[in-house]
Amino acid sequence: MKYLIKSRPQAGFSLVEVALAVAIAALAIITLLGLLPQGLEMARKTALMVSDSNILEQVTHDMENAVFDQLPTQNVKRYFNDQGREVLQDAKDISFVVQIEPQLVVALPQAEKVQPYLKRMVIKIAASSSASYVFAPSNSANVPTYVTFNQLIAKTR
Repeated sequence: MKYLIKSRPQAGFSLVEVALAVAIAALAIITLLGLLPQGLEMARKTALMVSDSNILEQVTHDMENAVFDQLPTQNVKRYFNDQGREVLQDAKDISFVVQIEPQLVVALPQAEKVQPYLKRMVIKIAASSSASYVFAPSNSANVPTYVTFNQLIAKTR
C-alpha cells in the first residue's frame, strides 16, 4: 500500500506581501518623522509660555503685595533662572530678564479723570542669559525677542 504524502503549503509571506508591508511601514515612519520638528517646536513654545506665565505670576504677586505707594516709579530689571526662580544680576544661571516699566497715570475709558488708586505696570519678559539685555522698541526690521504684558495694580490697603 502506497502512502500518499500530502505536501503542506509553505508557511510564510510572499515577496509581494513583504514589499507592500515594508512600503506601508516606510510611509508611516516618514510621516511621523515629518511631524517631529513641528512637535518639538510646539513643545519649546509651550515651555516658554509656561515659564513666562510663572514669572509673570510671581512679579505680579510681588507688586500686589507691596505697599501701593512704594511701587517702583522707574524701570526695574529682575532676573530669573530656567525654573522661574529669581536670581541675582551676576548669577550664572540667568535664563530670563524681566523689565518692569511703571506707568503711574491711569485713565480708564469710562472715566474721564485720572484714577489715583490704579497703577499700570508694563512687564516685559525676554528669554536671554545676558544680564545686560536691552529691551529695544521694535520696528519693522527688528522684531522684538520679548513678550509684553500689561498689569493693573490696585490700591487695596
